[in-house]
Amino acid sequence: MKTWHKIIIGDSRDMKEVEDSSIHLVVTSPPYVTSEFRRGQCFDIDEYLELIRDVFKEVRRVLIPDGRMCLNMADVHTKYYYKDYDRFYRIPLAHMVLDVCLKIGFRLLDTIIWNKGFNRRKGGYPGPLFGSYPYPPTIYSNVYWEYIFVLVKPGPRRRVSREIKEKSKLSYEEWKEYTRGFWNIPSESWKIKEHPSVFPLELAKRCIKMYSFVGDTVLDPFLGSGTTTLAAKLTGRNSIGYEINPKYLDLIKYRIGYEESSSRDNIKIIIK
Repeated sequence: MKTWHKIIIGDSRDMKEVEDSSIHLVVTSPPYVTSEFRRGQCFDIDEYLELIRDVFKEVRRVLIPDGRMCLNMADVHTKYYYKDYDRFYRIPLAHMVLDVCLKIGFRLLDTIIWNKGFNRRKGGYPGPLFGSYPYPPTIYSNVYWEYIFVLVKPGPRRRVSREIKEKSKLSYEEWKEYTRGFWNIPSESWKIKEHPSVFPLELAKRCIKMYSFVGDTVLDPFLGSGTTTLAAKLTGRNSIGYEINPKYLDLIKYRIGYEESSSRDNIKIIIK
């Protein structure tokens, strides 16, 4: 199926290129606040949440009523969030972002747990050891999982034709696997050295097949390495992706097969 895709190198806090209520599904994984654990460094979550609020207000504008957003987030460990203690704490960043979305007007439809490291224990290797190991009382768990929050923009229930429904139908095996609510999908970050955080193609494909129809338009306001665009292409959906950092454009073009497929699929690159 021929599809169209727009790659926009620019800031998704202003998505003037996208009309109101024109997007059917959003699949995204925002860049996380990270800490390299240097004493005295700034850990400004408030500034981060302000960015998230500005972007997702635009997302809500362009999403159709009853449209979905699949939001991949994780919590973080840091010793620089609280000023009164030199100890690592788990900061519930994922739920802070979820709270921003709910206050904007989204509603939580479902939560999926992505188990991204279920195969890391092969050979008995347990992962990094933090805290007071091997002694109590401060032994940190190895967090090899993340959230996928499925949100919806309130509005009248969407109606599509029987023909489109049949084209978008999941197989029985897909339905069984996708609805477990606990997805064992290996991380792919190690495969792509040009980007520090890449969510798997399989994860994006599942979200697209579960929450959109063939021919729909999918948006990723934090496109990164281009995974959402590639997944949309492979599942018969159109897409729009925003990426603020132009250094990732070559990687995006490579991953989506821009040179080979631009004649078959309508792929447009816009640099703001």
